[in-house]
Amino acid sequence: MGAQAVKKYFTPKREEFSSHGDLEDVLEASLASAIRASTLQMKADKEHQQALEGLKAALENARAAYEQMEADLKESDSNLLNMTKQLDNANAAQKVATEALEAANKEKKRLLEETKSREEEILGLRNEVAKAESSKREAEDGKMEVEARLANAEAEFVANFHNTEAYTNFADYFARVGHQEVLTALRNDHPELDVKSLEVRFPPPDAEGEEDS
Repeated sequence: MGAQAVKKYFTPKREEFSSHGDLEDVLEASLASAIRASTLQMKADKEHQQALEGLKAALENARAAYEQMEADLKESDSNLLNMTKQLDNANAAQKVATEALEAANKEKKRLLEETKSREEEILGLRNEVAKAESSKREAEDGKMEVEARLANAEAEFVANFHNTEAYTNFADYFARVGHQEVLTALRNDHPELDVKSLEVRFPPPDAEGEEDS
């Protein structure tokens, strides 16, 4: 609004504004004030619009962050569930391993006891074998001693056999056996011969025993 337009609507006397300065200056000051107010209002509106847009952007960012947080929370819950399952599986595997270890320790203890028993049994058998070998050596030594004594006795018997009564009896016995074989051959081969006198002269080996009885 210009100064002329202001003058058109305001027709006060000049003396009424003598204390407030020139009317045109007042109008210009009012106009400048209105322009500044309008400028400030526009600036305020612009800042308000910018603030609204910033708030909308902040709300969108907050909504996106919230949605991301929910997604992260779901993923975290899923990961936690998987970790819980893995932990349960690990606990079950550890339980199985612990039971297997306990069973292995029991089996190891049983094997150690069995091994100790076997070692004691083997030691006893070795002692028995040692005793048997010692007895065998003693028996062999005794056998060798008996064989040596028997050999000495046989050698002594053979060396002095011709001086014993048995030698005479054996010699006579085998001589009579030989005589009987000859007489038998004569009777078989020459039945015409009379060998009775020879039989009386050379009686059979058992005839002497019958005479002694």
